[in-house]
Amino acid sequence: MQYALLLLFLVLAAVIALVFIIVYLSSKKSDDELKGMANPLQKRFWFLLILFVCLGIFALITIPRSPYYLFAKEQPAKVVHVAAGQFFFTMSYKAINPDKPEGEMTIELPANQLVEFRVTSLDVNHGFAIYSPSKQIVAQTQAMPGYVNLLRWKFEEPGTYTVHCLEYCGMAHQVMQTTFTVK
Repeated sequence: MQYALLLLFLVLAAVIALVFIIVYLSSKKSDDELKGMANPLQKRFWFLLILFVCLGIFALITIPRSPYYLFAKEQPAKVVHVAAGQFFFTMSYKAINPDKPEGEMTIELPANQLVEFRVTSLDVNHGFAIYSPSKQIVAQTQAMPGYVNLLRWKFEEPGTYTVHCLEYCGMAHQVMQTTFTVK
């Protein structure tokens, strides 16, 4: 699927670049008359129409495949509450009290089943990025004070996943991480 999306990006980029080149070449003044281009409003109309059609196709193909819509109709097998603070993540199966954030020592999640993370922050903005056992980013969202972001994902690969903060949040930002296990 990733290669198909990459191919789609490349084809759309080539089409948009071609349209820009055609508009540029057609807008150059002719050597004969130096009066400017003929029918500039008609050429502008076609340029904008092609541009918006390409962007519309791109949006229609990519937006439904985003994590926000990918699992929207399914019920999660597990819900994990996450509270981020300088410089820690607290994860729990039950809601976290912001005045006294306490979480589970270990979080175990089922493989190939939908998991919903409810992510918030206790102080400043933080990033919540999940890395697979092979150190590739799987999914991410923001942890913001006073707001809960929902992140839904199905983990196919069993193992230990690491969570890192992707938003610079202070001097000890680089040590802000936690882990959970998928079985």
